[in-house]
Amino acid sequence: MKRIISTKPGGAGPTMFEWQRGASQYLASTGAGTMTISIADRKGNLIDNIHLTGECLHMKWSPDGDCLAAIQSKSLALVLWDATVAKGTTLIDTGMKNMESLAWSDDGDMIAVATSKGNLFVYERRTGKKIPVISKHTKAIVDLAWSSNNELACASSDRSFSISNREGDTTFQMNLKGEPENLQWAKVKQPDGSVQQTLSMTLSAKSLFIFNPSKPHQPIELAFHQKYGTIAKYSWFKDNQLIVGFAPGYIVVVTTNPSELGQEKFQSKSYKDTLSDVVVSPILNMVATCGDSAIKIHDLSNLQDVSSLITLENERDALVKLQFSDDGQFLTVSTKDGSLHTYLSKLPTLGHTWANRIAHLISLSDVAVVDYSTTPISVVKCETNSEPLFVSLGPKHLAVGVGPKIKYYCMSPAVKRPWDGIVFEYAAVKPLPPLAFTGKVWEKEYPMAVTSIVMNEQYAAILFTNGELHLHPLEESYFNAGQAGKGSLNLVFPEEQFSQTEAGAIVEITSVAMTNEFLIYGTSHGALLHYDLDEILMVNDYRHTTGITAIYPSPGLSTKVILVDDKKNAFIVSPISDAPIEIPSFPANARGVLWETAPFPGRFIFVVWDDTAVTTFVYSPLTLRGHQCRGLHKAATRLPYGLKPVLLLNGVLVCQTPGGKLESLVLATHEELGPENFLRKYPTDEDQGRALRLLYIIGKLGTIWQLYPAVVSRKAWSMLAEAALHSLDVSTAKRIYRQMLGDAGMVLNLERIEAVEERIELQGHVAVIFGDFNMAQQCFLTSSNPKEALYLRRDLLEWEQALSLANRMAPEEIPVIAREYAIQLEMDGNAADALAMYEKARSTIAQNADLSDEDRADHERVCKAGMTRMAFRTGDIARGMALLSDATDKQLLLDCAAVLESLKQLAEAAVILERGSMWERAAEIWIKLKSWSKVGKLIDKLNSSKIFLQYARAKEAEGQFLDAASAYERAKDHDNVARVLLEKLNDMEGAAVLVRKTRSRESAKMMAKAFQAARDNRAAVEFYLLAGMPNEAFEIAKSQDVVEHFAELVQDEASNELLSSIALYFETKGMVLQAGRFHLQASHYAEALKMFLQCPVIDGSSIDLAIETVGQAKNDALTHELIDFLMGETDGMPKDAKYIFKLYMSLGQFKEAARTAIIIAREEQVLGNYRAAHDLLFDNYRQLKTTKAKVPAELDRMLMLLHSYTLVKTLVRIDDHVKGARMLMRVSNNISKFPAHVVPILTSTVVECHRAGLKKAAFEYAAMLMRPEYRQKVDAKFKRKIEQIVRRPEKDEVVETMTPCPFCNNPVAETSLDCDECKNHIPYCIASGFHMVLEEWAVCPSCEFPALASHFKEMVEKVEQCPMCSAKVSPSDIVSVDNPEAYLRGKKSDIEESGVGSPVAAVVASARAGAVHGEEREKVQKVAGEASGSQDSPAQSQQRGNVGGLVV
Repeated sequence: MKRIISTKPGGAGPTMFEWQRGASQYLASTGAGTMTISIADRKGNLIDNIHLTGECLHMKWSPDGDCLAAIQSKSLALVLWDATVAKGTTLIDTGMKNMESLAWSDDGDMIAVATSKGNLFVYERRTGKKIPVISKHTKAIVDLAWSSNNELACASSDRSFSISNREGDTTFQMNLKGEPENLQWAKVKQPDGSVQQTLSMTLSAKSLFIFNPSKPHQPIELAFHQKYGTIAKYSWFKDNQLIVGFAPGYIVVVTTNPSELGQEKFQSKSYKDTLSDVVVSPILNMVATCGDSAIKIHDLSNLQDVSSLITLENERDALVKLQFSDDGQFLTVSTKDGSLHTYLSKLPTLGHTWANRIAHLISLSDVAVVDYSTTPISVVKCETNSEPLFVSLGPKHLAVGVGPKIKYYCMSPAVKRPWDGIVFEYAAVKPLPPLAFTGKVWEKEYPMAVTSIVMNEQYAAILFTNGELHLHPLEESYFNAGQAGKGSLNLVFPEEQFSQTEAGAIVEITSVAMTNEFLIYGTSHGALLHYDLDEILMVNDYRHTTGITAIYPSPGLSTKVILVDDKKNAFIVSPISDAPIEIPSFPANARGVLWETAPFPGRFIFVVWDDTAVTTFVYSPLTLRGHQCRGLHKAATRLPYGLKPVLLLNGVLVCQTPGGKLESLVLATHEELGPENFLRKYPTDEDQGRALRLLYIIGKLGTIWQLYPAVVSRKAWSMLAEAALHSLDVSTAKRIYRQMLGDAGMVLNLERIEAVEERIELQGHVAVIFGDFNMAQQCFLTSSNPKEALYLRRDLLEWEQALSLANRMAPEEIPVIAREYAIQLEMDGNAADALAMYEKARSTIAQNADLSDEDRADHERVCKAGMTRMAFRTGDIARGMALLSDATDKQLLLDCAAVLESLKQLAEAAVILERGSMWERAAEIWIKLKSWSKVGKLIDKLNSSKIFLQYARAKEAEGQFLDAASAYERAKDHDNVARVLLEKLNDMEGAAVLVRKTRSRESAKMMAKAFQAARDNRAAVEFYLLAGMPNEAFEIAKSQDVVEHFAELVQDEASNELLSSIALYFETKGMVLQAGRFHLQASHYAEALKMFLQCPVIDGSSIDLAIETVGQAKNDALTHELIDFLMGETDGMPKDAKYIFKLYMSLGQFKEAARTAIIIAREEQVLGNYRAAHDLLFDNYRQLKTTKAKVPAELDRMLMLLHSYTLVKTLVRIDDHVKGARMLMRVSNNISKFPAHVVPILTSTVVECHRAGLKKAAFEYAAMLMRPEYRQKVDAKFKRKIEQIVRRPEKDEVVETMTPCPFCNNPVAETSLDCDECKNHIPYCIASGFHMVLEEWAVCPSCEFPALASHFKEMVEKVEQCPMCSAKVSPSDIVSVDNPEAYLRGKKSDIEESGVGSPVAAVVASARAGAVHGEEREKVQKVAGEASGSQDSPAQSQQRGNVGGLVV
């Protein structure tokens, strides 16, 4: 804020001051101890001095600002100063001593004066009535306040307040807890939306007391935290909020809203030491506070930030009082030493525009002209030396006026700017001189006060307060001429013929505007007149229905004008159009309209603004529906408080601020959004479509194209394309359909109509696209190409209208339209009219001379065929047959036959169908006529089952059974075929074969009875089952002793009840194994287990079934019973431990099964049964993987060692001796795990190592064989060679290849499976035994074990099977995996790194898992121990499939 006045009226203390209410023209002030009140104007000039007889105690301006009232010490008089004459005082004798305060009523008619003795004096200014009230309170009345209802509130130091009426009578009084001060009445908004007068005051400067007269017994007291200290000042704002300033420097905002009562909405420590005053300016929406040595200004909508800070360095802790003038333009502060400082807080928002230039007030006496058409923006300043009341700008002049006086400041250069609508006078290469004032000033005083002034380059039009308009030239000669000369150059409007209405009422001009070509004005009676300024002739007289209040012409060469009438409605009027266009949803509180000065071609944009928002409107003169104006209300722009829009340029709104500056505001409709922000702001298809449509409406096509391809919504682009078509913008719509939507059909359609130049025809084509066919026809008929209406109705199959149009404008189209109409009538079933149309189409073909011979022939064919069909349909069979005599068209023959059939002319219809080779239809008709001989001739040409069935029945009735059976078979009626074979031809075997194939229940029942009669019981049982009669089949089976056959047939499909019956039957017969099987299938697990345990243990199948039973039953009792049996408790014979393994597997306890498998495999390995051990471990490994259970590490290592051993045979067989030697070395390093074949394995190792060139390894293993315990067991044919290796050792050794560890890439010997660096166990290759590497990681397609791709392929090419699972594998199936790391991680996670202990540990683990409970642990341990302790003989070992000691 700028300080404009600083004064010190005198005195040794703070100066008392008051701004005039309303107009804020005067500032009254009086120094402490002085006896003079000074009245100064807004510039600080002294207007008058009011001389008193004592010190001024209090002064107040009346609400209308017409009168200043003051009271003085040692005087009984009330002093009144009249501001309307700016001089002279009136003294009113009050008769009251010790006066302290006064207050004006809201209507300015009543003055109340209070005394320190509790007395009250009321003076009625209009009538001069005096009302003294003695002892209103017992102690001093410290404050007064009038409500808008003329109720007077008095606060007294007797700790009470009262409310009185205009006569001074007390209507209410209340005692308080503290001394009241700072009385304020406020209009407070209630929760129900109503507004009520509310009284507020401070109590002992500690709390706020709020009193609602409508609820006198429900006052509110707001107490504050002790740290805030005493209340210095408070003020109401925004309906129901209070801002409270505390002496220690705090500011707090509270509300009287019941839901937020007691809550602090805002709190801040604004000053370090002291705060002395708080004032609110509603017009500025600001609050000012003072304290320490500063004044802080806050926006009430954002109290967090300080809008302005004024620092008074020499006034530390000396600021006393603040006051805003009512118009918000001035803020005055007083200090303790008596100084007054006035700051300019808000300038009058005076401004005017011409094209892209703005003239606006930048100080009380300075005007700036800003030119937005230059880069950078140019600004020139004009010092007016007076405070103007209005400002106007033309192309070459600035007009500044006060009352009737106007000064015209000339500007240069006289260059016509293109935005003025006039071409350049300078060549394009010559730069434009800068904008400047020439120093030439013309001054004129008009006969009365001026309301507004508008100018162009040549003229000025001045509107006076009486509604009269003067037009005069802007020429120096005019201003220099005498009074006689001036009159001849002045033109006065309205002209005499327009000065009165027909009823004799005086017409007043309410608004005026001027362009380079026209003077435009509107009147109070609705006339809008255009005058051509070249000839000063009225060229347009538009009469509105009601008075016009404002007009806004469009910029440039356009002739459009927006008028606003006194009903708050707005219209767009053009002198070249017939009717005005109403602006929809025009804001009722609109304060102004601005046109876009740089509009997009084809549309006119303007904005309407009120106090809070700016709404964008778009007027499009060319749309599908003609002229159209739409308001973009959903994209309204919020207008910050205090801003006044003055210019709209490319979507940027230039606004005046209260501080005399210009501020730019981008319209919400023109907001620039990049693709990412666009998608974030508009997430849905509908939102994106509306946003794209908005961008198109305002003409931002460049922005739209930048959003592609980020916006992918087809719906959004379709909405945009429809908007373009609605605006008849075919080229833009075509681009969208081609580039964004890829709609080739629409693109072709638009290319067809793009070349249409006539607007009305183009509207018709676009209306067709939108489906408004009536509008399209109207447009086409109005256009220069009316045939398009005919083509439209023809394409829509609206033949009546098309024929009517053809008769009028295109007779050559009648044949084709009549033909198509006839086809439509035929489809609708209107035969007579269709016949007439076919005849008309055939007879008028000569009218169309443009048809080719081919088209004529085709037309003749269609018409003749139609006439033939319609002849039959209308009953003229003779004519129809005549027309059909030479027809070969198959479809025509079929249609005619159908008509004849409907007319009951069946024989003729059948003959026609045969002519058309429609055999089945012909046969159906012959069947209706029961002409079987005709059907027989066609039978080999038919495929219809229905016809075959009818023919078969007829042949059967005639006794021709073979033909009947053949026809039934062709009809796929197998039941009847079987019946004829059985009953008529006695071919039982053939019938049985057919029924087994078709599985027909009816036929099966028939066959069952036939076989039962023939005593073929097994066949009878079979067919009863096929017939779905299992109970009958079972009874026959029991009675004829063929139950085993029955059970064999029924076991997969029988019900539980039937299965139980079969089981009981076998049980009674002593066939316990079969009985158990059927009990198991029927889910009778206890009975099934009982049967299986009764079976003699021969091949173990009964035990396997018992284990399966327990596994399905999941019953502890049955599990215990089976364990007792396996222990030998039942028959004294413990069973093989493998059954315990199978039991665990059956129960789904795979970890326990794995432990058992390890125990069994270890024993098999000890016995030399290596293949059996390998297969057992491999099967268990796969089972654990299938159930996603972890594989014990010991199982994995045992399988690896056994696989290394079994792999040797394959490697030796394919002559890969190096790998075989390496695998034998791995086995020999663990020779203790192969006790049954130590010597053969070591012998094989020596031989293979020697053969592979591993001489050092051969020597080491040969030396081991020469130990005493092994030497005598060495095979004689190898013994001599081995001794020679030991006696003559060769220490040469092939260095083993190193390959990277798949976990850490550390080099590791290729046969080593443990990495010394990362301590990981490395997976092995099932084809080579080497450790895996990532680069060659492959898996077996069957067992999914890992293998090195090259080694695996090499082996499979020779042995054609997987060495691990023995499944057949093709080399083409072996490929390296894409993600070996995932396989590596999976392999590692599959292994459980916990060891497997002794058999006892396995049993204990099993018991914990729930497979074995209680005392069964010891029993199972016993079984496992006995099984572990048993030894196989060599013969048994051989029978169990051991690999044995491999000797190469």
